[in-house]
Amino acid sequence: MPSSTIDVLSRHLEHVTLTDPASELPTLAQVLDAVPDPRHRRGRRYRLGPLLALSLLAVLSGATSLAKITRFIAGYDPDLRIRVGLPATIRLAASTLGRLLARLDSDALDAATCAYLAALTTCHPSETTAQTTTAPKTRLLGLAVDGKTLRGSRTGDGVTHLLAAVRHDTQTVLAQRQVDAKSNEIPAFTPLLSGLDLSAMVITTDALHTQHEHARQIIAAGGHFLFIVKANQPTLHRRLKALPWREAVLNDRTDERGHGRREIRRMKICTTRPGLPFPHAAQAIQVKRRRTDLKTGKTTIVTIYAITSLPLGRITHAHLAALIRGHWSVEALHHIRDVTYREDACKVRTGAAPRILASLRNLAVGLSRLIGWTNITAATDHYRSHPADGLQLLGLTT
Repeated sequence: MPSSTIDVLSRHLEHVTLTDPASELPTLAQVLDAVPDPRHRRGRRYRLGPLLALSLLAVLSGATSLAKITRFIAGYDPDLRIRVGLPATIRLAASTLGRLLARLDSDALDAATCAYLAALTTCHPSETTAQTTTAPKTRLLGLAVDGKTLRGSRTGDGVTHLLAAVRHDTQTVLAQRQVDAKSNEIPAFTPLLSGLDLSAMVITTDALHTQHEHARQIIAAGGHFLFIVKANQPTLHRRLKALPWREAVLNDRTDERGHGRREIRRMKICTTRPGLPFPHAAQAIQVKRRRTDLKTGKTTIVTIYAITSLPLGRITHAHLAALIRGHWSVEALHHIRDVTYREDACKVRTGAAPRILASLRNLAVGLSRLIGWTNITAATDHYRSHPADGLQLLGLTT
């Protein structure tokens, strides 16, 4: 096995340089092998870990269904299957794999894989972490919390809906929970973040999670929040709109072109007045977004209000504006899962299987980002054409 997962990752893209090798980390195959096996010991013909590892490699290579995953596994050389702990002549049907995934402990799989990604991310010297060593204050990282419905999993009893916490800079999922079918995302927020270290994090959310208890939980854990405010908090929203924004100075302005449009964003900050009806709110923010379609010339202007617990001067205005924009990294992750991995078209509906597949997709995207891939479609093409790189990534070969 390779001595360092980071060394393996750095060989896949020559232009990516990763330091601080995590030689103490287990291989990803070992992490997956530790997931509890729901099968009776007498009925097992092969180990769970290698099967999950090869399933992940299939997803990393672009497999979008159970049938494609099983065909991918069956296509491996028999000697390789023996080396990783599977029978040489395995005949795995898609229905058999589906029944196994449906019985897995999805919380245990998410806990293991998210912890692995979190550990691996600490070894990734992104621009954010590079600045941490020189800045007088700890550089704060953005952590976006948002939910996604797996539309293809809909049954008469409901549909699988997942709530995840995603780092802005690396697009890695650090925690994921399934929302109860008879509830919504709000009760899942507390258990989602309860096991994470928030001391250097700014939690960003959409308006749904602009809740008093969420703010108190984040502050008690040593973190900060940046919440969007809309009409679901009518009193707070009315107070924010009434602040003297015309007299406020312009704190940040960006002008960007891309995806067929031009977008100008203007941000103003107002130190909140006493009595603002939200705990730990230190600053109020107004963002005016002017978006012009370069093809049609149509322009739309949207005004967004937000509050944050960050005190005045804790971060720069540019960094605060970047945190607001960075929340959409979680939407970008959802887009990749839908477009590249065709998640909403996947009709897997039984038990934990929909969530397990979503977790494998999260893991595939996170690993690709940490390696240095900016285009996930290009990453799937690479690992489909170079399966040996994928085997190294999982720690199955040297």
